[in-house]
Amino acid sequence: MTVDNEFARENHQGALTEYEMPADEAAILDAAKRCKKLVTERALMSAGLNLLPIPGASVAVDVSLMLEILNSINHEFGLTPNQIRHLTPDSRLRLFQMITATGSSFAGKWITKPLVMAVLQKLSIRLTAAQAAKLVPALGLAASAGISFAALKWVGDQHIKDCVNIAKRFNEQGFARAETRRDQTSQRA
Repeated sequence: MTVDNEFARENHQGALTEYEMPADEAAILDAAKRCKKLVTERALMSAGLNLLPIPGASVAVDVSLMLEILNSINHEFGLTPNQIRHLTPDSRLRLFQMITATGSSFAGKWITKPLVMAVLQKLSIRLTAAQAAKLVPALGLAASAGISFAALKWVGDQHIKDCVNIAKRFNEQGFARAETRRDQTSQRA
């Protein structure tokens, strides 16, 4: 079982079906709170692992943790591609328009290693500074850990903010949430 599945099982406990977005303001705030906790935990994990003086290992760790963070946030807000495909066609269209309007780079997408690497390349100053900092003993490792924490925390928190905005707009518009299996079967016939 992946950490993402553990996060989903641990946090959904019957509150949402597998394909739902948070249905109201309280559910959105609860989802955001759970996601912020996950982001902080994983950013701290990254910082701790960056204290080890192994060149290049921090990038691999950060990519792995960022993949987990972004996919978990999407899942929590009902914004994975698998969850979105269960919306009615009109709702899917409107949702993608909302995602585009927010400028979200991650909502509604498959989060892959190349996508995360592209984000990390945009944060290349952070990567270069973190690697260079490791060349200075002790103080350099602490600086690298701090930079890693800040980068993961910032990307995760920004994605949560985008997902909250998308979920609020979706709810304000009152779109149909999901098609039933019968609706999907009749459309195919």
